[in-house]
Amino acid sequence: MSEPSRLSLKKILALLRPYRGRWVLATAALLLASGLRLALPQPVRIGIDEAVSNGDTSALRILVIAGLIVFATLGGLAFLRGYLVGWLGGRVVADIRQRTFRHLLRHSPGFYHLRASGELLSRLTSDIGIISYAVGAEISVAIKSAITIVGGFTMLLLTDPSLTLVMVVTAPPVALGAVWARRRIRKRAREIQDAVAQANSRLKEAIVGIETVQAFTAEERESGIYGARVEDAWSLSVSLHLVRGAFFGLVQFFGYTAVAMILWFGGERVIQGELTPGELTAFVLYTFMVTEGLMGLAQVWANLQRAGGATERVFDLLATDPTIQDSSEAKPLPQMEGLIRFEGVNFSYPTRPDEQVLTDVSFEIRPGEVVALVGPSGAGKSTIGALVQRFHDPDEGAVRVDGLDLRDVRLADLRAAVATVHQEPMLFSGPIGENIAYGLEDGEAAPESIERAAKDARIAEFIEDLADGYETEVGERGVRLSGGQRQRIAIARALLADPRILILDEATSHLDTVNEAEVQEALTRLMSGRTTLVIAHRLSTVRDVDRILVIDEGRVVEEGSHEELMRLDGVYADLVDKQVLAA
Repeated sequence: MSEPSRLSLKKILALLRPYRGRWVLATAALLLASGLRLALPQPVRIGIDEAVSNGDTSALRILVIAGLIVFATLGGLAFLRGYLVGWLGGRVVADIRQRTFRHLLRHSPGFYHLRASGELLSRLTSDIGIISYAVGAEISVAIKSAITIVGGFTMLLLTDPSLTLVMVVTAPPVALGAVWARRRIRKRAREIQDAVAQANSRLKEAIVGIETVQAFTAEERESGIYGARVEDAWSLSVSLHLVRGAFFGLVQFFGYTAVAMILWFGGERVIQGELTPGELTAFVLYTFMVTEGLMGLAQVWANLQRAGGATERVFDLLATDPTIQDSSEAKPLPQMEGLIRFEGVNFSYPTRPDEQVLTDVSFEIRPGEVVALVGPSGAGKSTIGALVQRFHDPDEGAVRVDGLDLRDVRLADLRAAVATVHQEPMLFSGPIGENIAYGLEDGEAAPESIERAAKDARIAEFIEDLADGYETEVGERGVRLSGGQRQRIAIARALLADPRILILDEATSHLDTVNEAEVQEALTRLMSGRTTLVIAHRLSTVRDVDRILVIDEGRVVEEGSHEELMRLDGVYADLVDKQVLAA
């Protein structure tokens, strides 16, 4: 077995360690069943020899009755082993999926910018499914086959060493076939999983963007792209099955060739009186057992090569350390006042390392102050908001809250003290009340607290008019609600979380005048007494803030109130003039 195969098998076996009791019981049932199967040819030998030599058929009757008892026992053991193996396979799937999902949730948004979500979904679904099959059925069959081969070969040697040589001469071609097939199967299996991941990624994109697909009548185009990727996976699968089929055919051919040769040479020895009919029958039965074991082991070996590729993909994912995580010396965040300070911050996104998004950005926002960030699209406004939440770390410089570098603060404490309301708020499938309570650490809140937050967010009246009230399902991403309703639920969520720092990322940019007025009223309540960072394109929404920072090409180029900036007649005044003209 190659080094990658050994490592993969070691990782697969490690998944069973917490359930060693059930695995031991399943193995015990397997060993007992294998022992009974290996013993079966001996009473057959005795019964046949007694019937042939003495004409005594009573031994055959006893043999049949004993056989029925043994078969019933084997059936019970097969049930026990099948149940335990199925339980172990399912349990391991649940464990590794939960472990992988928890690991994914620890990664920062930058991690997902570099990876297709469909690929990650493929690892959580198809790859882990392949591993579960290996953990359950394949390892069990491997042990059973190995015991059958070793035990059967031992009985062949004890029955007739010279006939056993016939079995031995078929081993080298099978071994060579295994060496030939190993790398091809493993390589193809990994390529198939990669192709499936690419197909899943395109499928997810098309479903998420179905309105865009249909608006541009791109259904056939998307179908063609997805179909091409599925066909790629299928072509690779055909190649894999050709190799597997050739290998299994080789094993089967030489196995049954050995049986035919044994019948030939063994029949001659029976005629010559060197071997009894019962001994030849037992020898043939053991030969079938060894051949069956070899074919079973060959199939398991091929499937474990495939599982090895899936294991590598999943464990490669688990081996990636989050780039944003608590340091070993991270401190709890004390009662926050809400002072934000940027000190000479430079930043580039991992997807565009050569493109500097922020350059030497320095500013301070005092506790309770409402500050707006304005500037052209792509100037770096939303990036500043992401750095405050420590979704990324600056390449140079520092972001501080209450004088503490965010890299020295516990992430959970920081994010519990910061809330964001986006222009496209994310609602999850589930009831309205559950979505409002999502911002709390355990996602639960007293009904009266949820209702109070909804009232302050100016959404309570709408919710209470619904037939199911706060239990009304919002649908995936809140599709059953309007944009304004989603915004106010997001505001209620932020109110219930009671953050010290609030980030409003273009929270009213997509709303009509009526909805904007309602949401703006809710936002005013939300901002009261909190340090607030307002990221805005519509400059009409920032006239009443305490201070405005103008961002252009990643730099803070102007700072002041609306009136002060208009008198400067610079970037801000130009932006205002353009919006007035556009209006």
